[in-house]
Amino acid sequence: MVLIVFRSSLETDVLKVLSAAGVHTYTGFPHVLGAGEAGTRLDTFERPGFNSMIVAALSHAEATQLVEKLRHFRDESTSERHGARVPLRVFVLPCSQAV
Repeated sequence: MVLIVFRSSLETDVLKVLSAAGVHTYTGFPHVLGAGEAGTRLDTFERPGFNSMIVAALSHAEATQLVEKLRHFRDESTSERHGARVPLRVFVLPCSQAV
């Protein structure tokens, strides 16, 4: 299972990466709140904005390919931002279909 958390402003770009990796089945959570390395997003006056999250149940090979494409996207975006950190985090979790 690949879990992707990103600033909502990156949604179009992240979806393009998924498509380029051949990932067409996933679940999206468009309004996610939280705090982490990239800052705090609580959709309040003091902490404006929110993140989005996508989860995709993939084979090991598909997950590896997607993670590599997301890493490439992050690295290119960081370069375009002159080294500024890109609010994108990717996690890989074991997953078994139960039903």
